[in-house]
Amino acid sequence: MKTIPTNRSVGNRAGGKELKKRKVYLSLLVITLLSVSLLMAGCGSKADDAVKETELSVSVAQTQKGGIARSVHYSGTIRGANEVYLIPKVVARVTGIFVKPGDAVRQGQTLMTLDDRDYVAAVKIAEAAKRANDANLELARADLERTKTLHASGAVSDQQLEQDQAHYDALAAGSADAALEQAMTQLNNCTITSPINGVVGSINLSLGDNSSQQSPAAVVSDSSKLETEIMVSESEVAYIKIGSDVEVNIRAASDQPFKGKVDSVSSVPDTTKRNYAVKITMDNPENKIRSGMFAEIQVDTISKKDVLYIPVSAVIPTGSQEIVYTVDKNSRAQQLEVTTGIRNDNYVEIVKGLQAGQEVITKGNTLVNKGTLVRVVAGRAK
Repeated sequence: MKTIPTNRSVGNRAGGKELKKRKVYLSLLVITLLSVSLLMAGCGSKADDAVKETELSVSVAQTQKGGIARSVHYSGTIRGANEVYLIPKVVARVTGIFVKPGDAVRQGQTLMTLDDRDYVAAVKIAEAAKRANDANLELARADLERTKTLHASGAVSDQQLEQDQAHYDALAAGSADAALEQAMTQLNNCTITSPINGVVGSINLSLGDNSSQQSPAAVVSDSSKLETEIMVSESEVAYIKIGSDVEVNIRAASDQPFKGKVDSVSSVPDTTKRNYAVKITMDNPENKIRSGMFAEIQVDTISKKDVLYIPVSAVIPTGSQEIVYTVDKNSRAQQLEVTTGIRNDNYVEIVKGLQAGQEVITKGNTLVNKGTLVRVVAGRAK
């Protein structure tokens, strides 16, 4: 008897085929995804390897041999080597000002006048007193001569002679002359003049002001030669020698440093900070520098000759060590430990760890490690 399939059995067989197709599709999809993942992983690994091997651009410098000096920096204010603060010797109202700051003046030139009426009157009184004194002195001289004659004949006592002699001596002592001289001096002090050839630095009074014996009326400076004073610590002063050259940076006058010399070194410290005064002098032939300008002074202290040195930027401190990076023949960075000595703003002495002529990385050295592939773009000798 032949069995006729029902709709249900036919449906089951169709569903089974569809299920198999889905399983095959999913399997292919999984295989494809795994293949893509492996391929991407492989490409990523190769990309990472390529990044690691990318050349890093660096600058180098050769280790050199020569002299090096340690420098220290100080600040100071420039002033004329011969600078005069004119403090009035009398108190009076200002009646005339004949110069202004920046004017060149000569010795003896009048800068300012003060009200002299009281002092003119004092001179007249002193002159009158001197005339009276001179007249009295002449009478006293005549009386003394007469008393001497009478004393010689016994007509006048010793006491009378002594009195006439004392009276004459008192008049002849010159007190009237001294009073007149003092009055004339006070009158002359009403005219303030320049004691040197130089340039007016400041005028500190105006017309109508009263002068003061506690503050300067004007400042005159001979700015052809300048000086400044710095205070040096006791640990450095022993290395500063009179006559040694220094660099003086005055930004207000020039971008380039001026040359100065150590003129004097104090032998005793100040009482507060225990620092030593060092005077620096310099020429001012073009008058670019003005008194009062701020200066930065670079002074060499410890110095050595015939030593190895490299740029300061080549040395990297790492904890208790200092290292540099060199470039080997395969263009790879190699790390070396060094021992350093004295240094200044630009260079540092190498006591141990390098030889003359070796190249050290000066720029890019903070980005490399041992074995890093590098490309030298600057500093290599051609």
